[in-house]
Amino acid sequence: MHCRRLGVVVALDAEAQALHAGALRHDVVVEVNAQLLLVVSGMGPERAMAAARTLLAAGVDGLVSWGTAGALQPARKPGDLLLPEVVFGASSQTWSVDLAWREILAQSLSLPAYAGGLLSVATPCGSVAAKSACLLDFPLAQGVDMESGAIAAVADAAGKPFVVIRSIVDPADQSLPDAATGSVDAYGGLQVLKLMRGLLRHPAVCVDLMRLGAQMQKALNTLRAVAPSLQAG
Repeated sequence: MHCRRLGVVVALDAEAQALHAGALRHDVVVEVNAQLLLVVSGMGPERAMAAARTLLAAGVDGLVSWGTAGALQPARKPGDLLLPEVVFGASSQTWSVDLAWREILAQSLSLPAYAGGLLSVATPCGSVAAKSACLLDFPLAQGVDMESGAIAAVADAAGKPFVVIRSIVDPADQSLPDAATGSVDAYGGLQVLKLMRGLLRHPAVCVDLMRLGAQMQKALNTLRAVAPSLQAG
């Protein structure tokens, strides 16, 4: 499988910067090169669906879900690369990625990539209890995100191929602190006042935030390592 022009949907600015060093704008098509377009959609399925449709309208031949994820399998660690074969929706939908395209990507990489499935949900899945419940319902899922299912649905409806490229941030046995999830905007931008208020109420969370920041850097480093393979088409 070889697409002439790819469209990448990415939720967060930091995830997009791992692929594109130039200026970013939100919710509009950004040209990485002649073969690669991206839209920074913000978090969540509705935003991802709108971005995927925007890219299809711009004439792309295939869609890519690019970014980070939380782990569901206990073996997955921060920085692990997921190249799933199937995306599970929380309402029993399933979508298969383009397996030939996925295999080409996997063979082009110098780091291991984990197959299996990815669960895509409508709301954040950041607690250990929520991750455990998701794994119980979807035992083949390696990780969880909020955008890949929407991208897969748009690709399927349009008869276009898609792949998913996700790097793990938080392991299955780690809950995301409220100060992290509640102190950023839809594109991952830090909202300083909210963060300060959260830290004043729970100063010990600072250690958790520092650990999460280091994990995010591992995940972004993995995406940077993958970027040349995607940019090459």
